[in-house]
Amino acid sequence: MVISSLMKKMSNKKQQNDYGSSCTTGIKSLPKEMLVEVVARVASQSFSDLHNMKLCCKDFHNASEDKYVLRHTSLDKFPLVQWYPNDKKLSFLERCKKSDNIDSLYREGLRELFIFPNGKISGLERLKIAAQKGHLEATYVYGMISLTSEDDKLRKQGIQHMRLLSKSKCITKCKEKVQKLILTECTWRKQGIPMRNQTPICPSKATCNGWRMKKGKWVFLNDEDEEVDSCEFCRLDHELEFFYRLFNVD
Repeated sequence: MVISSLMKKMSNKKQQNDYGSSCTTGIKSLPKEMLVEVVARVASQSFSDLHNMKLCCKDFHNASEDKYVLRHTSLDKFPLVQWYPNDKKLSFLERCKKSDNIDSLYREGLRELFIFPNGKISGLERLKIAAQKGHLEATYVYGMISLTSEDDKLRKQGIQHMRLLSKSKCITKCKEKVQKLILTECTWRKQGIPMRNQTPICPSKATCNGWRMKKGKWVFLNDEDEEVDSCEFCRLDHELEFFYRLFNVD
């Protein structure tokens, strides 16, 4: 809505033909709040697009420095561990962190949970906070780790987190993004989390008719299969098996 409004305003302004004026009249006529919102929308989808946007004109560049934009910027392009850091990159990541960027919080939680052996408790707490603030991948990871717990209360919380993702039909997307990140950062697997819970989520797994097939695939592998009639708990048990394999849990 905001972006379409921006484009409409820009199209109503007569643009000059010379190169240096291509980003002037339409952009400058916008309220700062709207411009910041547009840049934040772009930043939340792609850091590369944000970078290209900053090069367009001074107005976009200035808007990109706003804390609101930094708070919503996607950090997918940055590795979890900065093996070859530079001052410019570290400065940007620190500004995102200070702006309460939930992607930064999520990634910090992953680092503390899986990389640093003494950071498991604080790492899990950071994932929980990021999930509460609406970060989808954090919701997936925290939900799945909660499902591995021996604590029934935590398991119930895990079920609620996965139901939230299921309702939004984004489990597959979250799973794929988490898998890509984990396989890329393969050195931080096998750190003792998660640990296999031998008790299945489905209390009637031996007799449950929840395992149904659709086109040769188990349901719950794709969000589009969500409407298929099957046992919710069996599907979560199946999802847990994927999670265990991802972390090389026997």
